Amino acid sequence: MKTQNLNSNEIIKQMSLKEKIGQMTQLPPNLYIHHSEAAIYGARRNLQLNKEQIYTAGSILGIGSPEEMIQLQKQYLENNTSSVPLMFMADVIHGYKTIFPVPIALASSFNFEIAKKAAKISAKEAYLSGIHVVFSPMCDLSRDPRWGRVVEGFGEDVYLVSEMAKAMVEGYTNSGSLGEDSVACCIKHFAGYGAVEGGRDYNTVDLSRLSLYRDYLPAYKKALDAGADLIMTSFNTLDGVPATINPFLLKTVLREQWQSEVLTIADYDALNQVIEHGAVFNQEEAAYKGIKAGLDIEMASSVYMNQLEKLLKNHQINEKEIDQVVKKIIDFKIKLNLFNNPFSGVNPSKEAEVCLSGEHLNHAKDCAIESVVLLENNGILPMKKEVKIALVGPFAKTRAFNGPWSWKENNQINSSLEEIFSEHLVFVSDKDRIEDLTTEELEKIRLADVCLMTLGEDASLSGEAHSRSNIDLPNNQESFYHLIKKITKKTVVLVFGGRPLLLNALKTADALLMAWFLGSKSSEAIYDLCFGIANPSGKLPMSFPRNGGQIPIYYNHLNTGRAYRKESTNVFLSKYLDVENTPLYPFGYGLSYSNFVYSNLALSKKEINDKEILKISITVTNNSNIGGKEVVQLYIRDYVANIVRPVMELKKIKKIRINAKESQTIEFELNYEDLSYYDSCGKLTCESGKFAVMVGKSSDNYLQDEFDLIIR
Repeated sequence: MKTQNLNSNEIIKQMSLKEKIGQMTQLPPNLYIHHSEAAIYGARRNLQLNKEQIYTAGSILGIGSPEEMIQLQKQYLENNTSSVPLMFMADVIHGYKTIFPVPIALASSFNFEIAKKAAKISAKEAYLSGIHVVFSPMCDLSRDPRWGRVVEGFGEDVYLVSEMAKAMVEGYTNSGSLGEDSVACCIKHFAGYGAVEGGRDYNTVDLSRLSLYRDYLPAYKKALDAGADLIMTSFNTLDGVPATINPFLLKTVLREQWQSEVLTIADYDALNQVIEHGAVFNQEEAAYKGIKAGLDIEMASSVYMNQLEKLLKNHQINEKEIDQVVKKIIDFKIKLNLFNNPFSGVNPSKEAEVCLSGEHLNHAKDCAIESVVLLENNGILPMKKEVKIALVGPFAKTRAFNGPWSWKENNQINSSLEEIFSEHLVFVSDKDRIEDLTTEELEKIRLADVCLMTLGEDASLSGEAHSRSNIDLPNNQESFYHLIKKITKKTVVLVFGGRPLLLNALKTADALLMAWFLGSKSSEAIYDLCFGIANPSGKLPMSFPRNGGQIPIYYNHLNTGRAYRKESTNVFLSKYLDVENTPLYPFGYGLSYSNFVYSNLALSKKEINDKEILKISITVTNNSNIGGKEVVQLYIRDYVANIVRPVMELKKIKKIRINAKESQTIEFELNYEDLSYYDSCGKLTCESGKFAVMVGKSSDNYLQDEFDLIIR
């Protein structure tokens, strides 16, 4: 079929019913290439499809290489009578071959521009490999560190998650203008997935509509407005209805309230799994509820392929409903230029040249440097060049710093800490039990100037289906730390992981850094930070609890009628008997080798109306001899409203570089929308009243002033 001059309606007219239904199905590549190198995450089941059916599918989930993409597309077009090409989608989440810090680490940078560039590089590498759509970014707000997929998101704050998602979408899609070296993106998981009960993946979500609109939906809307073309449903239920067949989410919110026509796609096998939820009796009912709810594409299941024709025959649905979905899919393929060139983008020789290029790896290192959070430092960091180091712990010799969901990762191309720190090392061991170290080895650790200890969880302990009920350091690492610290002169601890961990025991370290999983240039970034070639500037995107009993703990909570105050003598207050209410390390916290001092907070007015802009300024002085970057954070509090407001909310940030002994005046603006909030119907509203403005270096370290808003 010649399609260059045809529109989607003309293409659809030439398609059979089976071919149209096929467009609504995404299949894994191993149904076509049995030896495919593509990594598929999810349970395999017999899809009960014949050859004719698999050659009507509209898209492919993952692909092993550019050569595989070319082979599969050719094979498909030779067997598909309508000549509608496949599109290829993949889980490129924090890099294709050049691996960037995992999303929770990238969020620690509080730097939207480097996140945008990381996505742009990922898109370029993926585009050359034949991938048209990436399943990223994850827009789920996460307040429970037990949840494995915390690693895949941007933390606990609405503003930070929304702005990071926006930056990633703009990077992938070239700000919504798809073309050479850019890919479309599918945001996920719609909706509320970060609120799964008990932090257990795939579990139930029970949210009020108010919390949904206020906390969990804004990031999806921000990403859609930034140019995302698809949205993936989540595995959880919402209001007792699986998200995959939830008409409130897919029709009321997405289509009616947000006026969005983006394609909707189920997560892996999710349409079939609504049977196990108990929402339908069989696949026929699943297909019916899916199409009626507004699900356009199913992934890795065959419910639509095997059931829609039966529903048509029984007059439960009509062909127009199918045509409306297929038109969106065909229009999207036209947008991707697939009809003019089914192999659009794919270029094996250029892919080999561009992937892991010096430019890409340099940016991976820049991202890694800005993603590390310095939690403690008694002056030992940065270390002097002549220092003699004992490097110990389970991460001392490994190259596995890419973390989970690293699409085409190759940890073996990474450098180990042992290799990068080699000129300073007097001893190296990756043992994590004191009893496994000999007397001679312990003596070498004792004699070193500094013990650089590597602790934390490896990549297998976080990610999808990797929730933990206990977020202590694994494998009795606390005991290992205490025993090693007793014999060392100075101890610097690096903590790796994909979630906040319980780090109380490590507060006694001379220096403590949260290193997350930093990707391809992890070791080089850590070296530069330890020796002062770079200055830490990361801030925590999630609160770190003191113990598991505090979970969920987050900074922007609501007040209570009996809020705890230290000075109060009333025992009937909202508090624990055995631990403080506050986190061990709060949201937005992170140290620097520079000493940033805040002063002169000033508001342009003490009273504004709803048409005016409030201007805020503050002076930040680097009162040290080391230049560095600081994340200046602006929070507000709405003291009184018809719906109780959080005790504080992040509204603006600016990451700036301030040279040694330099002062800068930082300016922000707040408008009516910044001061508004969502009600339980999703309507943005605001009332007259008193507000606080807090500007500082974290959610618990700031200067404060107040103003009044008058609604005309």
